[in-house]
Amino acid sequence: MRRILVIIIFLITNKHLFAQLAISYFPFQSILSVSTNTDKRLFGEFKLETNNFISNLNMEISPKVNIKRFENINYYMGLGISINPVNLNANLPITNGYFLDFGMRASPFEKLNNLQVVFEISPYINKELKGGNLRTRIGLAWNFAKRIHKNNTFDEIM
Repeated sequence: MRRILVIIIFLITNKHLFAQLAISYFPFQSILSVSTNTDKRLFGEFKLETNNFISNLNMEISPKVNIKRFENINYYMGLGISINPVNLNANLPITNGYFLDFGMRASPFEKLNNLQVVFEISPYINKELKGGNLRTRIGLAWNFAKRIHKNNTFDEIM
């Protein structure tokens, strides 16, 4: 238990590591997301459904690529897998299904350029490839990376 506490304190206090993260919340779907720096060309994302029973602990993991980047808006896409690690306790498959995310992250406020509005369209298909749905999400994110702007594009300070 002490090791876990030390690891958590290290992760929270490590400025360089924290500066590479973005935290998002999608309130209508009750999803919490942690991403690597979403301003970079390639980034990764981990989503966790909240407001669930522990036995239904759905998670999504996906790499993303920024297709088009501007000063205040990024358009991205990524493939991913939906899993439920708690299924192992019931001898069920860990994989729920697969998805494709198409998204946009906009920074509409000049003074708070790390605050982002996130919108995603995400087709989802179950692991048997026999059913699925078209999901949409809207949420808010905070990208901890500092940015400088140049000629309608941007670079990260790191």
